Amino acid sequence: MSQIFKAVTAGNLPPVVPTSFLLDDGNSAVPVANVLEVLGGNGTFTSLGVSNQIKINVVNDGFPWTDESVTFNAVAQNGYFCTGVLTVNLPASPTQGNTIIIYVDSASVVTVQANVGQTIQIGSGQSSVAGTASSTAEGSTLTLVFRTSDSEWHSISDLGSWTLA
Repeated sequence: MSQIFKAVTAGNLPPVVPTSFLLDDGNSAVPVANVLEVLGGNGTFTSLGVSNQIKINVVNDGFPWTDESVTFNAVAQNGYFCTGVLTVNLPASPTQGNTIIIYVDSASVVTVQANVGQTIQIGSGQSSVAGTASSTAEGSTLTLVFRTSDSEWHSISDLGSWTLA
């Protein structure tokens, strides 16, 4: 922004340079020696946009994936290759948007177990409370996202054959 000043005055001339920057978390960042450093942190990358903009890009390399061959407790924001007869225990206290991906990598029975008070929905089907979704079809996948208001794990993607109980 350009400004033209045509009179004489005491004090600072416009524009006034900001001395504090309000952040999303409610805190303020204050430049030191007229320098404000912007760090990206995990999952982000900072760069210069146009000359007066800081560009913050979210870098998402996807979920971490592990191979599982025995019953385990799933952790949100993770993917699992299930390679044997096992039960995937969904988290007991998930929060809105928690996501888990299951890939059946054998012809063995893989059972996804909802926790107390939770259900699993695949398409128009719904499990019982603390119910299950099971598959024996190698290559079956299930991507579940938790919704707090109905305590339900909603399938946003599924492939293969899943049986709800």
